[in-house]
Amino acid sequence: MIPARVVGRITGAVKHPAYEGRTLLALRSHRRGAAPGAAFLAVDLVGAGVGDDVLVSRPPGLARELIGGRAPIRSLIVAVLDAPPGDAAP
Repeated sequence: MIPARVVGRITGAVKHPAYEGRTLLALRSHRRGAAPGAAFLAVDLVGAGVGDDVLVSRPPGLARELIGGRAPIRSLIVAVLDAPPGDAAP
């Protein structure tokens, strides 16, 4: 699992059928005290929005299992975090 922050929403006029009806978000991985990582894309499964801290799953074959078919998807947002990674919950 990769902690990340949603930095934008991606839209496109033409897309692979596996993306139909799904939200594609731009993310930056982050860890407490570390510089933000490079941006990457993920399919949202939980209703995350811009500014949310999320957990991203990237195991091989997970997209195929959850979405079905031959989806060209590498990263899936599987949870929205209540607090950024490393912060103590109140």
